[in-house]
Amino acid sequence: NIPLTIPEMTLPYTEVTTPQLKDFSLWERTGLKNFLRTTKQSFDLNVNTQYKKNRDSHSIPFPLGAVYGTLSQSMNTLNQYFEKGRDKVVDFLTKSYNEAKIRFDEHKVETSFNKLPRTLRIPGYYLPGLGIEVSTFRAEMPVFGYVVPKEISTPGFTIPGIGFSLPSYTLILPSLEFPVLHVPRNLQKLTLPEIRILKTSNNILFPAMGNFTYDFSFKSSFITLNTNVGLNNQSDIVAHFKSSSVSVTDSLQYKLDGTTSLTRK
Repeated sequence: NIPLTIPEMTLPYTEVTTPQLKDFSLWERTGLKNFLRTTKQSFDLNVNTQYKKNRDSHSIPFPLGAVYGTLSQSMNTLNQYFEKGRDKVVDFLTKSYNEAKIRFDEHKVETSFNKLPRTLRIPGYYLPGLGIEVSTFRAEMPVFGYVVPKEISTPGFTIPGIGFSLPSYTLILPSLEFPVLHVPRNLQKLTLPEIRILKTSNNILFPAMGNFTYDFSFKSSFITLNTNVGLNNQSDIVAHFKSSSVSVTDSLQYKLDGTTSLTRK
């Protein structure tokens, strides 16, 4: 509660002059003193949200048998395309590796494989409601480099008249490329994850809605607020709302309580 004093000022690029403000108290002028007991306040705030899962489920008719048949045919076609693409990638990587190896061996440059092997792993998962299980996918990744040795020869020349000659030199310089340093042995046998249909059904199961609750409380020396909201799925779906306030000011005190339900037939 410290009064503010602002001198008279002229706004830049204008001829507007603000009046002097002297001993202005936010505590007195804004009416805070009517709501708060002191300028220093402490309060407690609690928020709690909880959802309890429901073990029941809803069954919706759906022709899953036809979906499974189409999925099986699509997977066979996809596997064929995958194998063709995999073979092309293996040929490209092997060719790049052989070219890089010849140049490394020619210039006696050793490569480092400190971080081998590098494996990509996608864990298996289950699709609830559809009864489909996908197996784990593992693939060892090829290792790439950044530079390869490159041989560069400078031309020799002779300056007529003075007998000065410069012989040809051969330099081995690093060339910025993207060579393959390691090709996984099992890359040619890589396949897509296995998809298994655990059970054939013409229904999709969806989990039923569970119970949801929300609690809010605020407590200070001036006011105390409590609010509770709930949505329960039992024999009927019931929603309730409760809120109350206790304050030193009578106009801020209230109590609300409401309940509604949805009856199943």
